[in-house]
Amino acid sequence: MLQTTAERARMRRRAVTSIIASELVRDVAQRLERPGIDIMPVKGALLQHWLYDDPAERAMSDVDVLVRPHQAWAVHDVLERAGYRPMGRSSVGAFVMRSPLGLALDLHPHLFDPARYKLPTADVFSRSSPDRALFEAAVRLPSPLDAYAHLIGKFGSDHLHAGSTDRLDEIARMPRRIEASPELVARHLVRCGMRRVARYVLPLVSETVGDPFAARVLRHLPPDPIGEKVAAIARPVLANAGPYSRIGAITAHLLNDSLPRGVRSGVRAVILRHW
Repeated sequence: MLQTTAERARMRRRAVTSIIASELVRDVAQRLERPGIDIMPVKGALLQHWLYDDPAERAMSDVDVLVRPHQAWAVHDVLERAGYRPMGRSSVGAFVMRSPLGLALDLHPHLFDPARYKLPTADVFSRSSPDRALFEAAVRLPSPLDAYAHLIGKFGSDHLHAGSTDRLDEIARMPRRIEASPELVARHLVRCGMRRVARYVLPLVSETVGDPFAARVLRHLPPDPIGEKVAAIARPVLANAGPYSRIGAITAHLLNDSLPRGVRSGVRAVILRHW
């Protein structure tokens, strides 16, 4: 199929962004290696290499890295001295910096607010592995199980629905990186406090993208009649709610591990303005 001029221009922009994103991770990792600070690339910066034959297929607007919470300000200071410019905090608490390469850098002390899911940064780093090949610099790569859980939790916390096919397709690509049975994956999702959001997301992956692995993981989740009802209600609500609607945010919080945790994370979101 012949590409239009607009499509070719879009792919060129994505290719340039992909190269800059990898160079940005390398630059940050090299600057932090001397003071002994680890970084972990997450989301697009990592998944463009893990899941796509051509990294330019993965659209990106910024680069996300996870850092240990007690080192976040030290990272911020090192990078500011290197010419990175602070731009404030994101809606999920990340330090946002404008890099000398022109692409924004989000420094995340946590993958999620602690009240939302059970995926603490210390545990994510403890399950990670060192790598120097992917970015030609020392980084920590997350466990594929944690990366899978992150994608599922993020789909729920972003109030997404069946129309978000790019995000569903990305979840469906992850099993090629996971050397674990569906039963083990299901147990990990439960351990991460994602038994209910998984009940919402996995059927969408299975039905929309046709991923059999998602269906098998779903079958291994423990019985949860309330969770099944919440997930069933969430599907039409989130499909019709706007991305910034209050009802969408409330529904997404109710996909937490339990109703009390959902209320708690929702209250924290109001207080911290993380809606």
